[in-house]
Amino acid sequence: MNNLVPLKDFTPADLELWIQEAGQPAYRARQLLKWIYAQNVEDFQEMTDVSKDFRGWLEQHARIPSVMREKVLTDKDGTRKLLFRLLDGERIESVLIDEERRLTLCVSSQVGCALGCRFCLTGEQGYRRNLSAGEIVDQICAARRELGPEERITNLVFMGMGEPLANLQQVAKALEIITSDHGLNFSTRKVTLSTVGLVPEMLELSRLFPIKLAISLHAADNETRSRIMPINRRYPLEELLEACRQLELP
Repeated sequence: MNNLVPLKDFTPADLELWIQEAGQPAYRARQLLKWIYAQNVEDFQEMTDVSKDFRGWLEQHARIPSVMREKVLTDKDGTRKLLFRLLDGERIESVLIDEERRLTLCVSSQVGCALGCRFCLTGEQGYRRNLSAGEIVDQICAARRELGPEERITNLVFMGMGEPLANLQQVAKALEIITSDHGLNFSTRKVTLSTVGLVPEMLELSRLFPIKLAISLHAADNETRSRIMPINRRYPLEELLEACRQLELP
């Protein structure tokens, strides 16, 4: 399975290019995108308007899922913690937060984290690796399969395991899929990314996607913040606040 091409790693444009390079017409990509994201299927044989020959070819060359659900823990307030296993055996978590008028999914962007914030359990585990775009996106697809018939994920937050901006390349690809009409079709106004304050990446992200940004401060002075968040030694509060003034946000 590891040798199969992970389709959720492709942006819609990249999937169309891959399909054409395989000698297939471009409309095949639109068919796949509809089944993968609008219908949320994981089995090529469920794609009833795709020819049998092409479905067979896909099974030999590609795969849809990137994460496998291992466990769901439900709190008394309705919050659901989803534990996923990745193909290499690593594990990540997502959280469904059920509020009165919205259902928010918190997704992970890394296995572990290298930034060492003193209050963060993930940081204590150390950094293992970045998630691929497909592993980020598939957390959303897998979470959708846990929903009841009247439930719908209304908001996304990148506040799970890892520092999203330390994995900007894959997070940006995931955001392209998440916000595309041919992908998961989320409004950028419904997506929030939390960061400890990687200044260059904050500015780059704001130019790429008009999503909301949440900055994890935890202290109002450099001495305290540097003690509990080592990243502050590289980007102190003055530099962080100046970057905030420059951000192109919605």
